[in-house]
Amino acid sequence: MTYSDLKRYTESNRLAWNEVMPLHQRAASETLDKLFFQAGYVRLDDKEIGMLQQVGLKGKNVVHLCCNNGTELMSLKNLGAADCVGFDISDQAIQEASQRAARSRINCQFVRSDVYEIDRAFNNRFDIVYISAGCLGWLPDLELFFEKASALLRQGGLIFIHEIHPLAEMLPFDDDKQPVNLRIVEPYFKTEPYIDQGGLDYVGHSEYISTTTQYWFAHTLSDILMGLIKNHLLIEHFSEHETDISSGHRQVEEAKAGIPLSYILVGRNPG
Repeated sequence: MTYSDLKRYTESNRLAWNEVMPLHQRAASETLDKLFFQAGYVRLDDKEIGMLQQVGLKGKNVVHLCCNNGTELMSLKNLGAADCVGFDISDQAIQEASQRAARSRINCQFVRSDVYEIDRAFNNRFDIVYISAGCLGWLPDLELFFEKASALLRQGGLIFIHEIHPLAEMLPFDDDKQPVNLRIVEPYFKTEPYIDQGGLDYVGHSEYISTTTQYWFAHTLSDILMGLIKNHLLIEHFSEHETDISSGHRQVEEAKAGIPLSYILVGRNPG
């Protein structure tokens, strides 16, 4: 993939996110503001919190890539992280995150940037690179992404990934409005992105006429692992979970189907 192709994908996704963020804000901003006005509020699940505590979050400098509206990074700060910086490609998302952090008096810095173009001034500054649900699928080139992520880490720093399991990409979404029958509706090995012009309002579920195109990449587990390995990141922990963190497969989780819907991976930069 050429860099111009990569930029075509990421810029189109930026416009799609800028288009939908006002709808997300209309549906959820007031509630999120009230929650983060509560001292120490944390918007992470228990498995994730437990692993973050196990690897040692307190006092660590953290960078969140694809931070969206900043609620997860603000949660990490409330759990005891030191310097916290979030990057996202969406202008609207970064504006919302910055404003909420200021109103809540939670000391986080939010920067608008394509993750492939983060300023080198941030290199070697962080103890933990944090990646959460719905980040990797927007990224056309995982190997290059993990190269950028690794550069942000200090020697011995960790990359912490809590993401949607690649197997979940094969299942129908809840909004198909069909009973759960564990059908496989998509291939696991898909080299071309999904192309969608139907909008992104998974928060308020409003219908709107989108003028943008979004590109989603269904990376395999081997794509993810090899992206880390090729950038010399040592995998120290990998666990799979039945918890749906995409908000798209709740029916599968509730059916207790025994299918992995999410995973936690911890890798280390040996320096």
